[in-house]
Amino acid sequence: MRRSAFKEAAVHLRKAIELADKVAATAPAAASGIHRLHLQTSLGNALIWAKGYHAPETTAAFARARELANRVEDASERFSAYYGLWAGHLHRGEPAPMREMAELFRHEAAARPNCPETLIAHRISGVACLYFGDFVGARDHFQKIVDLYDQARHGDFANRFGQDTRATAEIFNALASWVLGQIDDSLRLADHALADSKSAAHAPTMGHGLANAAFLELWRHNPEAVATYSHELADIVSRHDLPTFLAGFAVFFQGWARSADGAEESSLAEMRHGIALEREQGSVWLLPSFEAALAEAEASAGETDAGLRRLDDALAELERTEQRSYEAEMRRIRAEILLKRDPANTAAAEQSLQAAIAVAQSQKARSFELRAALSLATLYRSTNRDADAHAVLAPAVEGFPPTQQFPELTEAQALLAALSH
Repeated sequence: MRRSAFKEAAVHLRKAIELADKVAATAPAAASGIHRLHLQTSLGNALIWAKGYHAPETTAAFARARELANRVEDASERFSAYYGLWAGHLHRGEPAPMREMAELFRHEAAARPNCPETLIAHRISGVACLYFGDFVGARDHFQKIVDLYDQARHGDFANRFGQDTRATAEIFNALASWVLGQIDDSLRLADHALADSKSAAHAPTMGHGLANAAFLELWRHNPEAVATYSHELADIVSRHDLPTFLAGFAVFFQGWARSADGAEESSLAEMRHGIALEREQGSVWLLPSFEAALAEAEASAGETDAGLRRLDDALAELERTEQRSYEAEMRRIRAEILLKRDPANTAAAEQSLQAAIAVAQSQKARSFELRAALSLATLYRSTNRDADAHAVLAPAVEGFPPTQQFPELTEAQALLAALSH
């Protein structure tokens, strides 16, 4: 496990469990319930990185661990079982059981004074906030983790809860902060996260950090950085035989980065393959960003109908999964594709952009709001509605934290200045 040889670890742990169960069957008095439980949670943790969080084998291992945990007093192993089950629901896009498991974890952690796993309760809560589109709540939980992290108390959590807790909080905090318009803070956090991921010397933590750094750069529309991170991610996945869902991320990111160079057919095929790998595994966590980016690339390649269908399907899927972190961008991109398909028919695009702004405002997603407002203001100006353009753009720009790392802000400020003359 500590060498990140997870498939071999799972084989050994299954054999150990088989032997322990034989002892329990033949000599119950000699069997140790806590030892058997530890074997079961260790198997679950090995399967996270041998098969994936979402895999049926992983879920079965943690479900069995939860059964065993109800028979012993050791709460720490019970937390491992809760985490494994919660993460499976997250990756499969199952909001109701995800909420239930998160609440159970938080309740039991709060009931124990000075509980080290409180840190994981904040992580679960922060990721849930990110999933549902509560970026302020997400940022607050992730910052709390960074403030509370103690290497002596929490250093081994990477082996019990998927990845290093501090590095994970930093990269998720970078995503939340960027959406909230805190661009420079976000980039600083991402740099810290990658440095901490590497110093953790734990392959899944490094893979997780690189995958989410690539997501951040995808959101920023930065193909060079996405290419760099995705190649590093592919190397770690290959060297440590990590699960297919991480491989799917790497494949998609590489295709998207190449699409910026105009390699349309091959890059579109690569992006579709990356999404297919995720869906074959039953993992939908973060797929809305992929579907939106592919739809945008399809439309740029002249496949506007295909891109529109893809986005409409992805938006319909949100109603089931409730994964709303990228909804505002999906609605903005939908409007851009509608305009590309029929520039004269602006009504549907206007409606989609207004919906994007409303979603972004409800989530305090300043970066997504500014992008959608800029698109709508540009549309209004093209139809000689300068007063409407100013009215929609001015609130999005006002109070936006100054930065040189968000070109849309500079563009919006220039348009506002032009509209004011």
